[in-house]
Amino acid sequence: MSDLKAKTVTAIKWSYFSLFVGIALQLVFSAVLARLLSPHAFGVVAPAMALQRLGLFITDLGIGLALIQRPNLSERDVRAAFTMAMLLGAVATALGWLLAPFAGQLAHNDEVTAVVRGYACTYLLSASIIVSTSLLRRDLKFRPLVIAELTSYIVGHGVIGLGAAALGYGAMSLPISALAQAGIQATIAYAYSRHSLRLTIRRDDFHGIISFSSKITVVNFLDYLSNNLDTFLASRWFDSSAVGLYNRAFNTVTVPSQNFARSLTRVLAPSFSAIQTDAARLQSAYLSALRALAVIMFAAAAGIFVCAREIVLVMLGAQFIGATPIVQAFALFMPFAVLSGLSAVLAEATARLRARMLIQAVYFVILLGAFALVFALGGDVLSFAWVLVAASVVRSLAFEWVARRILGDGTRHIIGSYAWGGASGLLMGAVLWMVAAVSRASGVPPFALFALEGAVGGLVLGALVLFGPPNELQHMLRGALRRVPARLRSARSSD
Repeated sequence: MSDLKAKTVTAIKWSYFSLFVGIALQLVFSAVLARLLSPHAFGVVAPAMALQRLGLFITDLGIGLALIQRPNLSERDVRAAFTMAMLLGAVATALGWLLAPFAGQLAHNDEVTAVVRGYACTYLLSASIIVSTSLLRRDLKFRPLVIAELTSYIVGHGVIGLGAAALGYGAMSLPISALAQAGIQATIAYAYSRHSLRLTIRRDDFHGIISFSSKITVVNFLDYLSNNLDTFLASRWFDSSAVGLYNRAFNTVTVPSQNFARSLTRVLAPSFSAIQTDAARLQSAYLSALRALAVIMFAAAAGIFVCAREIVLVMLGAQFIGATPIVQAFALFMPFAVLSGLSAVLAEATARLRARMLIQAVYFVILLGAFALVFALGGDVLSFAWVLVAASVVRSLAFEWVARRILGDGTRHIIGSYAWGGASGLLMGAVLWMVAAVSRASGVPPFALFALEGAVGGLVLGALVLFGPPNELQHMLRGALRRVPARLRSARSSD
């Protein structure tokens, strides 16, 4: 096995560990938080979180990706990146604090102002994380990244954030959680990376970082606008409780899938960059990832669609039961969003950003027009969710066209990957529909049915990965299963 492949496989293992532990924790923490805060509180947080993502975007501006993508990295590059990150973090903090009242006016809710300012206090800490985590990602050192992320999530959100919510801090408990998480993650990530903290003011030091980050900044800004347009418009046009239902449904469905995609793409971005001049290896790596993601995401989407009622009752509580059809819509949005992200990583890793910029710009315009039309026709937040589903399908097709152009071939394999994904989704949906129908008719309580659906869905997903199209994840899973008997024999002999 080549050194790059060995590092990539190890990184994927750590990413999957982080992913599954993170999803389990998120299920628990989200269920607790939904019972501590009302739909109105989540409606207050929704626009503030959208603006927080803008603040985080300003603190980065492509600096992290520039460090990962550069073929040769010097200490001067690292110092320039750290200097830029800290300056941008200070700018984002000032803007967040000063513009917070306008956010409150936009959402017709003065409570939003305080929450936006709470999030603004996190930007300098978030800026200090960028260089440390990017250097670790560049070297595919994912063990310390996993330690930093899980520790910050467990302590920062699970203890401090939920504790603040329990003590009655309401919507402000989430900025408190974000501040605690950023501080813990920054400390741990730097302890492992130990990069220079010296600032620089030499213009030449910034040239290499800026030349790439300036391009990716435009792309990321279009991503930000597209990904948050629904929240801004919904906060403007609908009441806080409706926005709260929409926000909880979106986060319940898409946050785990986004974490999954982020875990995988954090590994694939440096790997794709390292082999960007080797067309055969690049095509093989991309198609292997696409096959695995298509099977997993379409199967998960079907499972969430069928089990939406139990998901809402268990994870959010009866007060959010109105979010059930919104959860179903976002379940169908999820696979297309994740697969588009994979193609976007391929474009970034090969520094081909013009097509990605065009797709995101057109996607934004389509969304803006569709949201305005739906609202004018009297649509509600559920209509917004279905607009996202339709637009995500079109965007996914456009990104696969870009991927094909980068790879030079692979149309048959790309279509085959989506076909495998669709078939996997139909199988998962059929099995869970039978389980849910029989259990609901028998009066099985929601918590017990949720556990049963999760167990059956996990078994079906495992079978789909094991016996589906060949990919690196399948190879890893089969290898792990082959090693189980030897480990059991070793355990018996040691006893």
